[in-house]
Amino acid sequence: MTRRKLCVLALAIVASAPLAAFAQTDVSGDWLVTIESPQGPATIDLTMKQAGEALTGTVTSPMGSVDFKGKVLKDALSVSYTLNVQGNSIDITMTGTVAGDAITGNLDFGGLGAVPWTAKRKTASAAPASRPASAAPAPAAGGGGEISGKWDITFNMGGNQMPGSATFTQAGDKVTGTITSLAGGVPVSGTMTGKTLKLEFNVPTQQGDMAVTMTGDLGPDGFTGKASLAGMGEVDWTGKRAN
Repeated sequence: MTRRKLCVLALAIVASAPLAAFAQTDVSGDWLVTIESPQGPATIDLTMKQAGEALTGTVTSPMGSVDFKGKVLKDALSVSYTLNVQGNSIDITMTGTVAGDAITGNLDFGGLGAVPWTAKRKTASAAPASRPASAAPAPAAGGGGEISGKWDITFNMGGNQMPGSATFTQAGDKVTGTITSLAGGVPVSGTMTGKTLKLEFNVPTQQGDMAVTMTGDLGPDGFTGKASLAGMGEVDWTGKRAN
């Protein structure tokens, strides 16, 4: 090989090196996302399809599935989608930094607050975590109900299921505790009269506190009731004792 050809080959190798060094990150595939709320982590599934810098996909949670669009610039990811809650649209924005099979970033609830999130790419052999069989509900005490303890709460937001949890302490007919959702935990107080629960509390938002009143009846399978959100109408909710 002549010296001229060697020089041309060397230049070609040098010229191609930066392209390899700055190759576009590819996040296509299935990811398990952990959202770190103030009261504990919650998980959702993320499926992404990448074409160049353009990104499309689906977010799947107990509230249902929502399609999204976004982009990836080198290792910077941005995803946006909209949740419809009782006729009100909440714009969700997820931004993060990709590092191989992991992503770290922040999730903004349409100006209602932001929480950190992390994600790991799922492997082909990964299977969704199974939930142990539900234990039989604790029997009601006397003619009413003793509700002290931990509960799994589900809010039905216009057909979308939003998971939560609650810890109650009952003394006579007085009830105190905490209700936790993806947005964090809030203290609650109220009464348990016979088998009827009534709670009142405020949820902080950037637009000010939102008053919430929850009422529900305790049956053999747990609670069923209504939650009234000031300015947003009513949603159904159910509660079962946590295992």
